[in-house]
Amino acid sequence: MKVRRVAAEAEVGGARDRVGWRRAGAYAIAAVTHLLTAGLLAGGLSLVVLGWETVVQPLIGLLLLGFAALLRPRVSRLDPGLPTLRRADAPDLFVLLDDIADTAGAGRLHVVQVSPDFAVRAFAYGIRRRRGLEIGLPLWLTLAPQERVAAVAHEVGHFVSGDDRRGFVVSSALGALSESAEREEGRLSSVEPLFTARSPLSRHADEMAEAARRYDVGSRAADGMLWLPKWVGRSAARLLVRLTLPGARRAEFRADAVAARVASTEAAVSALRARELAGPVSAEVQRRAVALRTFREPGVAGRADERFWAEVAVHTAELRDGAAPSDGRRDGAGQEDSGLPSSDARVARMTLGAALSAAVTLDDATAEAIEAELREPRSSLARTVVQDCVHA
Repeated sequence: MKVRRVAAEAEVGGARDRVGWRRAGAYAIAAVTHLLTAGLLAGGLSLVVLGWETVVQPLIGLLLLGFAALLRPRVSRLDPGLPTLRRADAPDLFVLLDDIADTAGAGRLHVVQVSPDFAVRAFAYGIRRRRGLEIGLPLWLTLAPQERVAAVAHEVGHFVSGDDRRGFVVSSALGALSESAEREEGRLSSVEPLFTARSPLSRHADEMAEAARRYDVGSRAADGMLWLPKWVGRSAARLLVRLTLPGARRAEFRADAVAARVASTEAAVSALRARELAGPVSAEVQRRAVALRTFREPGVAGRADERFWAEVAVHTAELRDGAAPSDGRRDGAGQEDSGLPSSDARVARMTLGAALSAAVTLDDATAEAIEAELREPRSSLARTVVQDCVHA
């Protein structure tokens, strides 16, 4: 037994060492990215200001400023198209969120946004890195009250799980590298349809063909010049993802542990399994949105908005009871594709020890009060989903 314990401790220590150097490497790449951005910005401004009397130096300076803009740190913002709730708008909801955050040992949330996505997400936004929560109504309606506590606790737990991908230094660098590579990849191809979509029978067919040939030559030259920056950006982003993957896996397990401690092991496992209904629930939201928009009767718009989410909730209840067919899509598949642990692995980890009881409970009266606070955002979001036929 002593030999096994020593071997297990050595294995854990080795895993920690590997995560440690990977984390150090990730922060090194992120630091180099931000320093490079600052250097490009300073160098570009210097060339533009100090070399204004020349022609070449300002042009080079503008090019450097363009690269600095591509690599600038991305700061998340609130989605202006989503209903937004603050403390004065939903006091009962924020009391629950405060209890969850305090029990999890995390900072309190400042804002809640309601979305048509099958998700519950915690995020940081703005320069001050304030904390927000996105409540996706399709998932929210799928969950029982205590499962909602578990879903929120898991997301809040990411703030204290040591996930470097959620920290500003690494996340901003990863976003900058990924977005800059994607923009350069699609910049030239996005303009090509402007030249190629014209009919050959058009009056200006010859002129458009000549413009297309010139554009093709110019785009190939520009693409060749930008090949090295694009390759460096893509490679750095992929390396950063690989280096942060072990930490992200551990953070996922730690967030699950927070959810089990706050809402109970049973609720955490049940909430995780409910995410496997993402495919059929999202398809039902889309189907009902299309049906309401296509077959809506005059004068019943208000009733349709009120009925939309109620019908979705009935369908999700039937799915969980096994009365409605499922398309077999599972949330765990997406986790495996990204390298994160699957639902089965997470459930196995949560159920290893003794089952934990709930530290924060959501009683029926509070749940009804929260639903009343979400009634107006629900109605507003239903109108948006039906109007735009958004795929949740």
